[in-house]
Amino acid sequence: MIVKPVGTEIKADLHVHSRYSEAPTEWFMERFQVAESYSAPLLIYRKAKKAGMDFVAITDHNSISGALLLKESHPLDVIVGVEATAAFPEDGCHVHLLVYGIGEQEFNEVQKLRKDIYELRDYVREKRLAHSVAHATYSVNGRLTVDHIEKLIVLFDVFEGINGGRSKADNNLWTHILQGLSAEHFEMLCRKHRLQPYGPESWVKGFTGGSDDHGGIFIGRTFTVTRPVPTVEAFVANLRNKRTHAEGKCNDYRTLALTVYKVVHDYSTHRGGSGGSPDFIDRVSDLMFEGKRLGFFQKLQIRKLKALSRRKGDKLRVMFCELLDKLHERKFASVDDMLDAVYGQITLISDEFAKRFFRSLTGDLANIDFLSVFHNIAALLPGILISLPFMVTLKHLNRGKSLSEALKGRFDCQGQSGRRILWFTDTLADLNGVSVTLKEIGWLSHARMTDLKIVTAMAPEDLTPDLPPHTVNLPFVHQFNLPYYESYVLRLPSLLGSLKQMYALAPDRIFISTPGPVGLMGLIVARLLQVPCIGVYHTDFALQSKEIVDDASVARMLESYTRWFYNQMDEIRVPTAVYRDMLEQRGLAASKMKIFRRGIDSAFFSPRPSDGRVLEERCGIHEGISLLYAGRVSRDKGLEFLARVYLRLYEERSDLNLVIAGDGPYLDEMRRMLSGTKAVFTGRVGQETIPALYGASELFLFQRYGHFWQSGAGSAVVRPAGNRLEHGGAAGDHRPRKDGLYRRGGLS
Repeated sequence: MIVKPVGTEIKADLHVHSRYSEAPTEWFMERFQVAESYSAPLLIYRKAKKAGMDFVAITDHNSISGALLLKESHPLDVIVGVEATAAFPEDGCHVHLLVYGIGEQEFNEVQKLRKDIYELRDYVREKRLAHSVAHATYSVNGRLTVDHIEKLIVLFDVFEGINGGRSKADNNLWTHILQGLSAEHFEMLCRKHRLQPYGPESWVKGFTGGSDDHGGIFIGRTFTVTRPVPTVEAFVANLRNKRTHAEGKCNDYRTLALTVYKVVHDYSTHRGGSGGSPDFIDRVSDLMFEGKRLGFFQKLQIRKLKALSRRKGDKLRVMFCELLDKLHERKFASVDDMLDAVYGQITLISDEFAKRFFRSLTGDLANIDFLSVFHNIAALLPGILISLPFMVTLKHLNRGKSLSEALKGRFDCQGQSGRRILWFTDTLADLNGVSVTLKEIGWLSHARMTDLKIVTAMAPEDLTPDLPPHTVNLPFVHQFNLPYYESYVLRLPSLLGSLKQMYALAPDRIFISTPGPVGLMGLIVARLLQVPCIGVYHTDFALQSKEIVDDASVARMLESYTRWFYNQMDEIRVPTAVYRDMLEQRGLAASKMKIFRRGIDSAFFSPRPSDGRVLEERCGIHEGISLLYAGRVSRDKGLEFLARVYLRLYEERSDLNLVIAGDGPYLDEMRRMLSGTKAVFTGRVGQETIPALYGASELFLFQRYGHFWQSGAGSAVVRPAGNRLEHGGAAGDHRPRKDGLYRRGGLS
């Protein structure tokens, strides 16, 4: 009998597995070919009591042997339960039903009837057995649909509100759906599926909570709560009468990975050895899971190894030793604290592997040493393997995302939370079209209070006040200048560090603007979180490379990579219909492409009387006709052609000015080619100055596919034709509007 102070609630973790479970049904158990659990019933009892549980339950898969064994030694506070794998006979969809307070006779009947969930439900209702549908939105054998879930709502009265093995988002959505049921909606479900409800007022559900523990790590973190009762029988009666609720913690990908590690460790111990695993892995496992301390000679050995590694500059060995030190010190208030420390150290180790690889890769590619590249890939494998369990568990936790979205639609939960968008880019602090566009999008989203965050990787000096609020700056492990784009710095984000940030932000849609390392991280996050991924095609790197690099193989490599990258997207946004047709011919999926329409801020780009003074004050231009080029000063922009055109025109019109507004790797070459003319180079120009430069100039020269289009009256075009220069007629829709702005048409 349990005696507690008046008003104190009673707690029990109602979902725990022991070594007496039947053949494994969990994905990672099947994958590693290990048992469902290696936890002894007595160990479960001790850990549950230590966690503050008043009653202890064991719910093995299709077995009550472990629960009965524990009940013999602790008859007053042990609940005999089972997690029965039941099937919908019409299509073989499996679900798990927890049944409590049973003996061998009831268990045998449950075993016989579980092949038909309708017959099992009738038996549970007839015998008034306490029950709870476990993790109802989790597809056990890949066949679960929203229709199955609707049937479960009609068939049963009690459900797991918090399953410790599922994510917070899954648990919250499911609880939200069940608590929002109305009598009318419930009656509609009964008619739709032609099923009798469990009982009167079945739209009001009862809730349980359980850790769904397999490794003996998280027992008692998630539990069921009820008002004070003295006996197991009274607790089970409250459960049957829907007088319980769920409390406690949910899983995340890190805790799930820890469970996988623990079960595999238990399997290794059960088999009587490490199976050839390195000594380091044994030491970490013993410290984490067995509570073993390092012996004197082991500590001395690690200390010597760390000192020697520091002298040799071997960071990886030092990091491994520091992980052992942290685990040995045991300065953790909880399992969560230990997990934070271990994850943080594994992140550093993984980052060091990546840093070494990419540092070597840069030099190997420059020297065209492909043999060394393969050696470096092999050296990177341990870093990938140490990160892989977290990536696998993150993907597994989000495996049912499409089912969750379908549930939201069916039960009208779309308004439960607004859309959360992450927009990935490798460039945001630079002065280019992508950066300017994304800054504008970021600020507009902030003004409209939409949940959109720009994700990038920047150095501390790049974090300027003009960045949009809520910009997410990923930790990076390595940076390098893009070959032939010396002013363009690419940064390699930390894999595990970035995943931790992205998981916490819980996006439901991802946009990607660049195919660099940050863009790749966005693609990885989208695939692991199972959310739609939209790629925005801003820059044609393959075409640009043809203008910059005199090497067709580089252009082919960029073309292949870009085609692969964008074809991974669920949707591709392209700038124009012309580009859509061109990219289709180059291998991008036509069915995925849509136009990414841009707008113009008419208040910002509006003619002002003071515009004319900007050329005098900034460029020293007092008279003549002024041509303007504004953009990155790079060979791929066709600036050599512009220089030739201007030099030819300047021979005939000495009053013709050319303003080059921008910066880039081709700036010195342009100055050399145009020396002795009225060409003016402003250098980098802030966005706030651009409208005045536009307003003060007579012609704006806009490059497209290696051509220059005149955005002025008559829409004339100057383009190369073999060794001649042609002056053509109208091209596209670039006519000036009445308000002085230029309307962008099909070729904009």
